[in-house]
Amino acid sequence: MGDLLAPYRPEVSSRGGAAGDAARTLREAILDGVLAPDVWLREVAVSEALGVSRTPIREAFNRLEEEGLVARTPGVGAQVTRLSFEDMSAVYQVRGSLESLAADYATRQGHPEHLAQFDRLHARMTAAAAAFDLSEFSRANVEFHHLLSVAADNAYLSRLLSTVEVAIRRFGTRSLSQERMDAVLGEHGAIIEAMHAGDAERAGEAAAAHAARARISTLTRLLGHPV
Repeated sequence: MGDLLAPYRPEVSSRGGAAGDAARTLREAILDGVLAPDVWLREVAVSEALGVSRTPIREAFNRLEEEGLVARTPGVGAQVTRLSFEDMSAVYQVRGSLESLAADYATRQGHPEHLAQFDRLHARMTAAAAAFDLSEFSRANVEFHHLLSVAADNAYLSRLLSTVEVAIRRFGTRSLSQERMDAVLGEHGAIIEAMHAGDAERAGEAAAAHAARARISTLTRLLGHPV
């Protein structure tokens, strides 16, 4: 357990304290698939691995349970949850609705610095796709979707999108094909083009279409057959 979690431990403790650090460490390990679905997380083992007492570990488990990443069994521990086909399908449908709204709002805000950031992220993803660098492509993709939330400038929408993005990361993108990477670039490009044009409706439609295509691609990849 200690070796698995070591890369995720913060070098400096954050203001969130031991419980916050433990929750972030476990969350990132789960989202990266290092802690796989159905794996049991025992308080004693995690406590020893992270070098903290069991109290912050229990608090970390509580936070991860609220996020749907683990399910707790009193007296036993926490088990990493497994997403069903229905869960995955629902997450993408919700994402489409929320990101369509976020793209609409972001376009109406029209902040030049955000538009410039979208352009830079698109350039990063283009370079990563050309080099078939899946890790860099994935990182920039996460940043792109986070920026949609930030640029929308709506606190309630951002909270909802944050929950959805945690779930999306569990599906993984490290096995994307070159064809899908190129498709993502085109879909992102359509969103960015509409935002630069100040066309909020078209930006929202492009974001919804992107989520719909991502849903089909991801479920097909994970299930091994078309949906």
